[in-house]
Amino acid sequence: MTHQERVTRALTFQSPDRVPLEIHDVPYLYDAYGTLDSATVTLVPGTEDFDSLRVTYHWTFTDLGRNVNGETLRRDEWGCLHRVPADESTAYEILEKPLTDPTAFAHYEFPDPALTEPFFARTAHLIAEHYPDRFVCGYVDPGPLLVAFNLMGYEGLLTRLYDDLDQVLAVIRGIVNYQKGVIDRWAGIGVPMVAIIDEFAGTDGLMFSPDLWRRYFAPCYEELFAHIRSHGMLAGCLFDGDISAILPDYLSLKPDVVEIMQPNLVGIERWRDALRGRVVAKASVDMMSTLATGTPEACRREALRLIEAFHTPSGGFMGISLRWHRPEYPAANVAAVAEVFGHHIHRM
Repeated sequence: MTHQERVTRALTFQSPDRVPLEIHDVPYLYDAYGTLDSATVTLVPGTEDFDSLRVTYHWTFTDLGRNVNGETLRRDEWGCLHRVPADESTAYEILEKPLTDPTAFAHYEFPDPALTEPFFARTAHLIAEHYPDRFVCGYVDPGPLLVAFNLMGYEGLLTRLYDDLDQVLAVIRGIVNYQKGVIDRWAGIGVPMVAIIDEFAGTDGLMFSPDLWRRYFAPCYEELFAHIRSHGMLAGCLFDGDISAILPDYLSLKPDVVEIMQPNLVGIERWRDALRGRVVAKASVDMMSTLATGTPEACRREALRLIEAFHTPSGGFMGISLRWHRPEYPAANVAAVAEVFGHHIHRM
């Protein structure tokens, strides 16, 4: 099978010849939130025969030079000021959030998605030049709630959920409208799938009540999924953190693909019982625990557990290899995952 056919068959339960591999560290396209020269990225050894690649739209930046410590400063289209720390343990810090003061919303102007067009023109050219035979998944990251947290601050948004819910919903509406424009541009360059990445949960659960999410925010994702599908593309989603409290509600939105980067928070068995044979799982060895601090053997075991949990003879599973950047995961752990997902020891 071709790479594209293999992935399409896995995503539609039509019996691929092996479990497809998606890579995160894509030469020429991965830039780690704008902190890495994508031309210097190399493939993780063992993943050369990858089937699918991820490309993410994050932000369009205005470069503001460097601070007294030599750290890059930049402003995104939402008006947030970012600092790229000299310490490579993290990719960025947001210094200024335009809507921390509730009164600022009265004068706030949402950006025009047309400003993303240089990104999409460049991305289309690079895909055509380097990866014409691979399946491409376009990402929108950050998603609506994470952009809102960036604009209002975590405390500001969580407080206004109770003090001024209408303002929070108006901010979310402006973000969703913008991101629908980004989805239009993904469709315009011909990718077959778009995924939304968002964050409103931590390791201890949701940041606000499940009822608030169900009533006010779930419809936003339903709208974004519908917009993706209106272009004939598959719709994927990744919600970071422990979303156990809303797992059935999340699945009721009927994403085509559920992406899981922290499988141990909800639990591999619980994910398996919810998804296997019904909804496609695209998963990595847990990026916050096993991959970050485990042993290579633990990474191998978990990668095999993911295959066993989600793969069926009809398909329904894709493995993800990632090395990351700022910080980079231990090389031996990355290699162990590539050995399982990339060397195709799991051929059917």
